[in-house]
Amino acid sequence: MSLPKKLITVTLTVFVIAIIFFPPLRKIDRSPYQQNSSYHLMQQNIDKTKKGGIEAGHGFNVGYSKENITPNHPIPTAGYGNRWGADFTSVRDSIYVRTMVVDNGIQRVALVSVDILIFPPKVTSILSKKLPGIGFSLDDTYLSATHSHNSLGNWGERLAGRIVSGAYDDSVVNSIANAIIKSIGTASRNALPAKLKAGNLPVSRAVRNRLLKKGDIDSLFRIIEIIRNDSSRLVLTSFTAHPTCLDQNDLELSRDYPGKLVDNLEKRGYSFAMFMAGAMGSMSARTPRGGETCINWIAEELTHVLVTKRNLLIPVHGSVLVMRNVPLALPKPQLKISEDWRLSPWWFRNLFGEYPAALTVLRMGDIVMIGTPCDFSGELSGGIDKAAAKLGLRSMITSFNGGYIGYITKDERYDLDHSETRLMNWYGPGNGQYLSESINQLIINISR
Repeated sequence: MSLPKKLITVTLTVFVIAIIFFPPLRKIDRSPYQQNSSYHLMQQNIDKTKKGGIEAGHGFNVGYSKENITPNHPIPTAGYGNRWGADFTSVRDSIYVRTMVVDNGIQRVALVSVDILIFPPKVTSILSKKLPGIGFSLDDTYLSATHSHNSLGNWGERLAGRIVSGAYDDSVVNSIANAIIKSIGTASRNALPAKLKAGNLPVSRAVRNRLLKKGDIDSLFRIIEIIRNDSSRLVLTSFTAHPTCLDQNDLELSRDYPGKLVDNLEKRGYSFAMFMAGAMGSMSARTPRGGETCINWIAEELTHVLVTKRNLLIPVHGSVLVMRNVPLALPKPQLKISEDWRLSPWWFRNLFGEYPAALTVLRMGDIVMIGTPCDFSGELSGGIDKAAAKLGLRSMITSFNGGYIGYITKDERYDLDHSETRLMNWYGPGNGQYLSESINQLIINISR
């Protein structure tokens, strides 16, 4: 028997044994999430955030930096599984790490966004080891991504990650982490006293609900503007429309519309602009056409709203600066195969992997930013906005904070036959309410 045939025989034998000892399918567990041990563990994690005082400083100092991480040779793009890890063919626009560092004299926090599909968990793991070398940690580093579906790959370790992002390449992952470390260091060194303003400006014509024609949308363009004492203007923006202007047949490396948006803003008076993916679950861009037209149209819509209505931004009240990085306790994964059947946890872990996940909550004055490890649905953000407003806070939800747990959608949508609610909804019924409840409790704790 030749070696290839032996290899095939061994592989099939292992596969059969795995099926016998680890049956691949189970019925979906629809019991209330409050009955799961993970819920009670999460309550303990949230309770710990009550400890430690929240002190106001004497004002904010803000620094900024960006690092170009565009590869110098073709590598796989990440964003569409049916590309099967195909390399990019050309560079439409460069890929960056963008960072702001905010300091109030008591606490210092780095806000980092990468022009990439998600924030790779492997990069987070590397950062946990490297950040202390520059005086930071994951507990004071707020992470996000722009969610471009045409950015660089090579960061997925398991089979599913390799389908989406190509074969894993340690050099690519380390280059991202090193650029983040460098960017935080630079931003820390150039910080200057600054005043902050913020606001939420509706841009409903630029976003639609992709699950239901009459479903809720989060149309708010969320903005934090920083004016430093050298008259430089910085801006942090977030929006909910998925950056999928370039489809799976387009192999240009690109930041999609978030890249065009920050370029526009830096041409129209801002010294530095950055973008973080908002509650992009269930939200899609509403544009006349795709491709270049889509990129230019939605970026110009958002730019026009900010430039013409920046007078509506309201000064940030107070100078509290506090961040909590709270481990997210999760039930066993339930990747749906059909309405009533799921892949067993053993098979899920081997195909997709499981990585540490957390909820991040950052308060700057009366602004509260909430980082989630998922495509968090825009249908859920309205309830969180209202809960924060009752406490005198203005909320900004962002996605992809360093872990990834799939899509978190409104619970009423759980049985829809859609990729978000079937293939990418990994943790069972009730996860929308579970995360929303956890976030609201964290906001209460950080408001005191």
